[in-house]
Amino acid sequence: MAELRINAKWMASTSGEPEVMATAAWVDMYVDNISLTRNQDIWAETVRDNVFVSAYPLAMWFASSWWRLNHEPLPTQQPGHDWRMVHELGAANHGFVWPRVVFIPDGEAINVWAGASMTPEQSVQYLQALEVPRMITLSGFQQSVERFIHSVLARLDAKGLAGSNLAQLWALVQEDSAHPEALRRRKLEAELGFDPEECPEQALDAALVWGSQVGDAALSELAPAIAASGASPDLALIGQLASAGGIVGNPDISPDSIDHLDHGAPWERAIHDARALRHKMGNVSDPVPDRSLHDLLGMSSEAAANWSVPAGRSPVAVAIPLNDHQLKFVPRRRNPVGRRFELARFLGEYLRPSTHEARWLASTDLSTFRQKYQRAFAAEFLCPIDSLTSFLGGDFSSYAIEEAAAKFDVSEQTITNLLLNNGYIHQTWTEGMPYRMAA
Repeated sequence: MAELRINAKWMASTSGEPEVMATAAWVDMYVDNISLTRNQDIWAETVRDNVFVSAYPLAMWFASSWWRLNHEPLPTQQPGHDWRMVHELGAANHGFVWPRVVFIPDGEAINVWAGASMTPEQSVQYLQALEVPRMITLSGFQQSVERFIHSVLARLDAKGLAGSNLAQLWALVQEDSAHPEALRRRKLEAELGFDPEECPEQALDAALVWGSQVGDAALSELAPAIAASGASPDLALIGQLASAGGIVGNPDISPDSIDHLDHGAPWERAIHDARALRHKMGNVSDPVPDRSLHDLLGMSSEAAANWSVPAGRSPVAVAIPLNDHQLKFVPRRRNPVGRRFELARFLGEYLRPSTHEARWLASTDLSTFRQKYQRAFAAEFLCPIDSLTSFLGGDFSSYAIEEAAAKFDVSEQTITNLLLNNGYIHQTWTEGMPYRMAA
């Protein structure tokens, strides 16, 4: 995991509001040894790793965005203006030019993207880009930002400006963080896409009730996925899933059936676990038949084949505990290949070590840590990358990909993603950012 560092070297200034003027500084921001603030000052004709700005608006942006910045994942569609204002550093604004940096939480870490910003009319042009996003532990990110905010507050105190809006806002954040029930409400509001106390209270109370039924971990997956779909924030869809029919399974394995990797990125842990399970099965490289997958989940192949997805397009699929051993699987994929991949995702999620008993399993299209783990597990379990590349023999044409998809009984998109993620083929457009920034 990477480390975030934000530093301010205080300087004198004669313009701006009192708090802005008092916190004029050379500010630098690093992810490990990479300066995200490395810039070219067009007027001064210099290149530096820090930039002359006021630290106050940056600290205010971190404080006002705190809950959503820490808990609101990237939506499945192009994010809207409201989302971008609390995740893109440029929203700190206040007349200053800020680097093109995006912070996105995934439930266990903060993912950081950075791109160069070379707008011709700007006096400061940022030069640094990250080729791939860097992951910072959630606690590490919080500690780094807290240190920066406290340094700004200390500067304001020294300048006789105690009691600023920043001080009041940060006191509220700390107060909520210290009280478990308030913390739970702020976190769920953020997952639903709301700023503190802006979610309708009746809807928030209704959503909180589901936590006791599905478990807080599952609620953190279901809430943002359902909210992003445009459904009501009271999460009534969960009740519909609870009462829906499903495929009953009684898995004949348990999380302690395999050794797990307890560190690393979600895809690293997932690949390790998928390979460990295949080794236990005695099938390291061959395609996994449907019956083997169904047997692992303890479900009837006939029941799986005959399952009919309810009308409508659900943003989530779930597996609901019926007792100590049985689960009711409620898939959402209609085509057999998609259903097979979805069940493999549930298998990976079921095998994840957890302190939560009788927890719901949730599968969504979001990019949280759990969902990234599920997708990587299912891909490696159904189509091991070594077996795939051996089958392709260096031919990455669309025809070869189509044949590989048929052999391993996965979608062509799964094959393409495996080849992309393992560096065998390359995407033609990403700009190094998680979404189209020009929108």
